[in-house]
Amino acid sequence: MSNVSNQATQFTSLFSSRLSSAYNSLRGDLGAPQTATETIDKLVERIQTGVAVEDRRTAVLGLKGLSRDWKEEVGNRGLDSLIAVLQHDAPHDVDSAKAALETLMQLCETAEKPTKDDLGLVMTDRFLATPAPLHSVLALLSSPVSFYPRFYALQFLSQLVTSRPTVAQGYIMSSPPPGVDGVLSVLDARQPAPSTTPGSAGSSMGGGAGEMLRNEALLLLPAMLAGNADLQKIVAFSGAFEKLFDIINTEGGADGGIVVQDALTAMGSLLRFNVSNQNYFKELSLIPSIPPILGFPSPLPLDAPAPDDFALQFWPEQKLYNAGLVLGLIRMLVGGPGGANQSAMVTGGVTRCLLELALASNSPNGLKSQALNTLTPILLSSVQNQNLVSSLHLSPLVPIHADQEHPNGGFVRLPPRPAVVALVQEVVDGDPSIGGLGLRRRAAGVNMFEAYVTGNDDARIDILTSMANPSADGPNGSTPGVPSAGSLVLSGLLDLPPAGSPEWDPYRPLFSCLLLAHLVRNSEHAKKLAREISIPSGESGESAIADDDDKVALVQLVVGNLMMAAREHTECVNRAAKEGKVQGSTEEEDWTRVMVGYLVLLCTWLWDSPKTVKEFLSESANLQVLIQPITQATGIDPLVQGLSSFLLGVCYEFNREPGEITRATLHPILHSRIGPDQFVSRMARLREDPRFRAVQPDAFETEAGSESAPASEDVEVEENLELWFDWAFVDFWKNHYYTIQRSIAIDPDAVRGSGPAADDGETAMIIMSLRQKLKAQTDEVVQLQSKLSSLVNEHKSEKDTLVSEVQSLSEQLAALSTSLQTADSAKSSHAAELEALHAQLEAERTKLASSANDISALADLRTELGKTKSHAEDLEEKLRVSIESESGLRDRIAAMEKELETARGPPVGKKLKAKVEQLEKEVGKVKDLEKELEEEKKKREENEKEHEDLLVLLEELSQKRKRDKAKMKEKGMEVSEGEEDDDEEAEDDE
Repeated sequence: MSNVSNQATQFTSLFSSRLSSAYNSLRGDLGAPQTATETIDKLVERIQTGVAVEDRRTAVLGLKGLSRDWKEEVGNRGLDSLIAVLQHDAPHDVDSAKAALETLMQLCETAEKPTKDDLGLVMTDRFLATPAPLHSVLALLSSPVSFYPRFYALQFLSQLVTSRPTVAQGYIMSSPPPGVDGVLSVLDARQPAPSTTPGSAGSSMGGGAGEMLRNEALLLLPAMLAGNADLQKIVAFSGAFEKLFDIINTEGGADGGIVVQDALTAMGSLLRFNVSNQNYFKELSLIPSIPPILGFPSPLPLDAPAPDDFALQFWPEQKLYNAGLVLGLIRMLVGGPGGANQSAMVTGGVTRCLLELALASNSPNGLKSQALNTLTPILLSSVQNQNLVSSLHLSPLVPIHADQEHPNGGFVRLPPRPAVVALVQEVVDGDPSIGGLGLRRRAAGVNMFEAYVTGNDDARIDILTSMANPSADGPNGSTPGVPSAGSLVLSGLLDLPPAGSPEWDPYRPLFSCLLLAHLVRNSEHAKKLAREISIPSGESGESAIADDDDKVALVQLVVGNLMMAAREHTECVNRAAKEGKVQGSTEEEDWTRVMVGYLVLLCTWLWDSPKTVKEFLSESANLQVLIQPITQATGIDPLVQGLSSFLLGVCYEFNREPGEITRATLHPILHSRIGPDQFVSRMARLREDPRFRAVQPDAFETEAGSESAPASEDVEVEENLELWFDWAFVDFWKNHYYTIQRSIAIDPDAVRGSGPAADDGETAMIIMSLRQKLKAQTDEVVQLQSKLSSLVNEHKSEKDTLVSEVQSLSEQLAALSTSLQTADSAKSSHAAELEALHAQLEAERTKLASSANDISALADLRTELGKTKSHAEDLEEKLRVSIESESGLRDRIAAMEKELETARGPPVGKKLKAKVEQLEKEVGKVKDLEKELEEEKKKREENEKEHEDLLVLLEELSQKRKRDKAKMKEKGMEVSEGEEDDDEEAEDDE
């Protein structure tokens, strides 16, 4: 206890001393009051001149307190000093780092909507004037400091990249190591917490410190990556995807709460508008990791049913938001039609997961709508995905209300059925749990159905065949007890409620019309199959034995339902007028919507299909269905008037088959009864109608963005929605309405003949047929002529190319011939040369043999020469001795001569004369020795000269022998090893 009390006393004393020091700094000398600027200047001076870290830290804390009320003064006077503390003290002192970062964050804080002269932006620009300060903040993320410096460093970085994203992102990219890796290292919350200084604030955080830092890093990443593709690539290739998936899996997938939301948002910021990262994501094989986030096992065999745990989940609001983000990621990864990622969605189990989620789970309508919208780009022009939909069977869940059998309510699984059947049923019948509406979900299903049949002729034929024969077998055929997709479409198309029905769904025929319109759009074969569908007119239902006369074509049934809807609409208008109600009641709008659906279907079906136009005009009463709304002034919706005008123009434009109603019949109706101005005005009114203009490609996708998340939809939200068209028809109409406007100005005789013969119906039909054939043949001839001219041009260019190639080949052939002749002559000359070389070789071999003898003689000569050299050396030694003795003798002779001269003067004795004679004899001997020595020198010089000549001769012979051997080897002749050894020995002797 005494140790604890001592430590507490020391801490209290230290705190009191620091507090008193700060108080004295603020109070000034002798207690004199100071202004804020004076206090700030003193604190800045203490930071700049303080020796102890504690003093500088205390001054920073003082600036932190003053920055709340005197932000501008602290920033102008102390920002540079705070940056210096951040660069020099912060890496080593936890409290200094924390205080400096908190102060800088207060100085750089901006308003929610900052202006250009916002003080926080000014301070931010000053801080980012050079990259070094921001690099210092990044360095704190990987340095061994406490929790709080890293925590505030992440927050400060978020503040900087939000205020000045371009500059901050550039500095982050140019940061020295670890840089970006420092930010990503914080994402791993399982790493041990950084070392903390004893007594520091960070030491008390425990194991949650890593998770808090990870969460701050997740919040930083989206702001740091926004709009910078290069930085997104750097972060992705640094392992961000793997770290983010680890976080998501650790937190439990979509159930993981807001942490998973932040991780998914960060992943979205890496993938959005970045094709490189999207491809890299696929290369990492991460697409199969997406379904488990939603709780779907991946991979799952096609014949294995989805687990109940996936189909029946609890969907709180946060989980819905996370699931919406997952679907947004999938839409980013899909890319365009035909992309590799579309195939990866099948192999990775994503397509199956979305189908089960949208059509066979208890997920809310909003999430199902988003799943269907996500499937649309996946299925578009993707054979693999379309085949999966055709072959997959699902067991949809149907919600049931509480009753005696199910007291708590719940869900019941329907029998397995093809996915296409489940989709069509969702679109046609809607969601029974919310009164059959669910417009978002049904509209999304229409979009998905369009993507499924686009470029998928087999699917179109199967569904249309099942409409004509509901018992047809196949991918879309009926399963025992389950209706086929075609029968569902046909039922929704033709079944209208009886008069006076209290509640009915007007969207059921509308959506059925839209589905059939997608089946026949841009496919004459599909239009032909639809024309051949006929329904028995009786109510007995014995279609198998019904005669053809008892059957009604589908086109006529659609027109008949259009007439019925128009009659019901008129009765509603009249009834409202009698009762004094305001026009535009809900019932009137419902029948208008039904009429719009049938008109949309007919416009799509009759476009560019003369045979269908002929079928439509085979009943003269059908024209009145179109003419009456166009000419009616009141009591009719502008949408119906515009669509009727467009459909009438389509009938005029594509009326090319002989029949009772011809172009000549329609022309006066358009120009007299309706009038060109009114005809154009009706379509212009449709184009400007808000209900028409509001339709966009993604009109029924929630929030129109990849980050959007579905909210739970209730009946009130659905009641505020309405739908009249889908984008496919709006786009089709915008592309063709101007063509229809101009078509009525074309004279009918431009296509159809006129004259006396036209009165005869049969003759007119023959002439019409012949002219059509002539026109077709003329068009074919023109096409063939154009093809012929193009082929001629192609052949001409090919001919010119071939001529130039033949010419160049001829030149090459001539050059090759010349080269061959030269080679032949060279071959003959080489043969002669080879014979000469063989002869020369034999001569050289003979010379070599004699050279060997010469070499042995030279060896003896060398031995003799050595002896001669030794003898010469002996003679030289003797000569040297003789010369030395000769010099002595000469001296003696000179002395004797002097004596002799002296003696010759006066008479001498006999002894002297004898001595003189003896000396003269010795002089003579010396002279003889000199002569002998001279002769010996001459002989020695001659021997040396002869030796040198022999050496030169030997060297010449050796070189010649080497050259001869080289020539022999070049000619491919063999050279014996003995000869080579002789050469080596000769060289060694030399």
